[in-house]
Amino acid sequence: MKQVSFVITMQPKQPHSQTGTQAGGHGCATRENSLRVASWLATQRPHDMDKAAVSRALSHGVGLRVKYEHRFPRGPNGENMPSYPIAVSCEVSPNGDHAAVLADLRNFLTPAPIREIEEWLAELSVIVARRQEDAFANELRVSAYSARLHRFPADVVRSVLIDQTYKFWPTWEELEKRCCALTAPRIQMIAALERGPVPDVPKRRKPSAEERERIQELVNETFPAVSQGRRDTAVDEALKGECMTDAPATEDSAP
Repeated sequence: MKQVSFVITMQPKQPHSQTGTQAGGHGCATRENSLRVASWLATQRPHDMDKAAVSRALSHGVGLRVKYEHRFPRGPNGENMPSYPIAVSCEVSPNGDHAAVLADLRNFLTPAPIREIEEWLAELSVIVARRQEDAFANELRVSAYSARLHRFPADVVRSVLIDQTYKFWPTWEELEKRCCALTAPRIQMIAALERGPVPDVPKRRKPSAEERERIQELVNETFPAVSQGRRDTAVDEALKGECMTDAPATEDSAP
């Protein structure tokens, strides 16, 4: 399967008026609030929710940069299947209120009630071809599917069951792959916020003449029995290229 990488970011803009929680309040995990968020999510498209998540983070002063890769799957007979992007990582800026963003984005994962998922499955069952089953087998299938789909956000499940098209009744593997791909951006954002920003890589530089002289003196004092030529060669080898970093100032080293 071929992979092509690309990155999507957003510029700061005005925060959304509705993104799961009201501005100033974060993560009120009551049943009433969860039902309200789920009901609102079910009216949204997953792609729009990914943009809303980045926008909400920016409203708290946090930048999120999600990296995507394109997948180019092949069918069982080697035929080319439709390509699709999937989020594989996310970078988070060090500034802003990370805790507030994390609380808000966790609301963006709110699932739909089981009853509503069952209604979407019932709607799907009348518009696709499927084999005839008795009432018990059909009830068991709907129960198994709805319990598993309850792990995903409401907007994702509705999009996969209602907005996307199928010729035949989909297998659970097919539904799970589609749900995982659509949920991946928010999962990567939340994981990045939980990890925190990646520390900056220290900048390296070439040693100064004073540093080289000091290291040469140290080598001469430590290995007096070694010939001067070998000591000089060892110092030259150790100080090749940009090998020095400037350590951050501490209270002891501050003037």
